Amino acid sequence: MSARVWKGRDLWNLEFETQQEEYDGESWSPVLYHQGLSINADSVEELSGTTIQWKTKNDGDYSHPEIAMMYVFGHHDVRNCVLSFGSISDGRIEITWLGECDVFWDDEYKDNVPFSLVCHVAADL
Repeated sequence: MSARVWKGRDLWNLEFETQQEEYDGESWSPVLYHQGLSINADSVEELSGTTIQWKTKNDGDYSHPEIAMMYVFGHHDVRNCVLSFGSISDGRIEITWLGECDVFWDDEYKDNVPFSLVCHVAADL
């Protein structure tokens, strides 16, 4: 898995790519990302302890200029999300991201598929 957290000009970016898997003769690697989080933090250290929640990109209180997406056989919005930045230890920040995404794989994995990501990302402190 690869994971990145970085700040562009004014916005934070997250990208998490899973290890490539083969499923039904196809190779795929789901990617969860947000390329435009508006968070009042100037450094990774300031992210620690921050939690952001949103239901959909169309919520009136969704304050980010970009949307969060997951790539699983196509790019799809993620929703009903809770994104938390935990403590920093050994130069790594803990990130937990819970939410739902439409996958459109089959009847079982089609609509509102829950996901959970928990990882420690190297932080450029």
